[in-house]
Amino acid sequence: MSDRYVTHDTMVLERTYPADRERVFRAWTDERAKRAWFLGESEEDASSAEYELDFRVDGRELCRSTAPDGAVYTYMARYDDIVPDERIVYTNFMLRGETRISVSLTTVEFRSTGSGTQLVLTEHGVYLDGEDKPEYRTQGIEQQLDTLGAVLDPAATAGLTR
Repeated sequence: MSDRYVTHDTMVLERTYPADRERVFRAWTDERAKRAWFLGESEEDASSAEYELDFRVDGRELCRSTAPDGAVYTYMARYDDIVPDERIVYTNFMLRGETRISVSLTTVEFRSTGSGTQLVLTEHGVYLDGEDKPEYRTQGIEQQLDTLGAVLDPAATAGLTR
């Protein structure tokens, strides 16, 4: 008898940022800008994780870091579709050590509003063998999107809406 199983989940997260669509999109395409919100790193501690970004169709993104408990986590994404200032579609997986814990398909949409940009992130996740859970992923991505708001306009963080 096998203890292997999958849990499927779809999350849709929305944020409205007080910045134009081009600026919000650029925060996903520029390696230094993405490190700031995706990893929550300042320029002073930018060496705390291995990070690479090749932002183009068929390009890859890699992040490898060590958690406080010593576990090494690896995130690897491949960009499948990019429409500048409008849409990003990518597939990704996560490893803890050598164990694959999840696989996802993610779409990020950028929509102009009267006061900035609405970002809609939809992720279809497959969580493997109880090694990862949808609520962990939701919490992590929500934190990243909130940090993105602070990076885009530190003074306007209070204007960030969900």
